[in-house]
Amino acid sequence: MTRHYHPAHRRQAIQWARSLMTRDFLVLDTETTGLGAADQIVEIAIIDQAGAARIHQRVKPSIPIPPAATRIHGIRDMDIADAPTFRQIYIKLSVLLAGQIVVAYNMDFDWRLLQQTASVYNLPEPRVIKRDCAMKQYARYKGERNPNGRNYRSHKLSIAAHREGLPARDAHTSLGDARMTLALLRKMAETA
Repeated sequence: MTRHYHPAHRRQAIQWARSLMTRDFLVLDTETTGLGAADQIVEIAIIDQAGAARIHQRVKPSIPIPPAATRIHGIRDMDIADAPTFRQIYIKLSVLLAGQIVVAYNMDFDWRLLQQTASVYNLPEPRVIKRDCAMKQYARYKGERNPNGRNYRSHKLSIAAHREGLPARDAHTSLGDARMTLALLRKMAETA
């Protein structure tokens, strides 16, 4: 292991993960039509702290899925032709998330896409108690500085899992990525 830039930050990330494991929380992951301001969710998974899928649903967006996105997650327009729209799953989704602590590996991205997709249907974003980003905490845990020296370097989820000796099963599926995130959180919490 490379030397941690600031060992106290690693200890704080471990404590964050340990504290999280003592509470009820949900892990969120999405697959989308892309990364931009007009893109939408095409698959969503939410699992509980035991790893059980509370929601695992493909979603029909109001725009086509570009080939570049399909190359990443493998979902094509024909695969979601009969899937419900975001409006159709919104009540179930918002009830599940209401008052919860929600963690995602890249929370900024997943929450932005959740907001963007909700706004297409003039729906409010779901209300949660707290949103946490496992990617930012893992960056603190690893302690590798960006070349600019200001922040910790982020790691892709599958790379983080590999580095921690965790299986990277079903990468780029919402359920696979949610379960990989949970495994990474457990690994961080179990660090001596």
